[in-house]
Amino acid sequence: MVLWEHPAERYLVLACLAVIAVSLSAIALKRWTEPPLVLQSPPNPPSSPPPRLKVHVKGAVRKPGVYALPFGSRVEEAVRLAQATPDADLDALNLAAFLEDGQEILVPRKGRSEKARLSPSSLALAPSLPPPPRSRAERAKTPAKIVHLNTATEADLMSLLGIGPVLAKRIVEYRRQIGGFKSVEQLLEVKGIGPKKLERLRPYVRL
Repeated sequence: MVLWEHPAERYLVLACLAVIAVSLSAIALKRWTEPPLVLQSPPNPPSSPPPRLKVHVKGAVRKPGVYALPFGSRVEEAVRLAQATPDADLDALNLAAFLEDGQEILVPRKGRSEKARLSPSSLALAPSLPPPPRSRAERAKTPAKIVHLNTATEADLMSLLGIGPVLAKRIVEYRRQIGGFKSVEQLLEVKGIGPKKLERLRPYVRL
């Protein structure tokens, strides 16, 4: 038996084979020339900056002014940014103390009788005695004020009904550990504050 007895059949088969070969070559060429597909990962959402406190450094420094530092910073960091002068009496300061928002740091000069003065909100420059504890009746008669959790001192917190020296110190220490409160509900993480006490404090505390 002779395949493709007629020349027309032979030419038809050869034409089909040629079309198939051209198609395969085009597909291979396209794969070689196309750039590889790169999967792009979605951009990371921008993280919110951590809360910062502001302090005013003045006195025996080269660059007096207001400086913004993270919560949990110490007096030594603020003085270093302000660049203490050679005659600065740094021994008069507690450089290891934590900073408070709104604090004023006066760096004294050596040989001056005046030592570092404290602003009303400053707790870090020198040790101070806590105010005498008030009775529950006295605090109940005093009009409640709004206390901001991220800037309040221990004395500010003790003005709230139900907050004594021990609990006020725990709140300040916890604030330093977490770098500042993000919500009022975080007070529940402080030992000694439960849901009932939080509800009593809620009208008088803010961030």
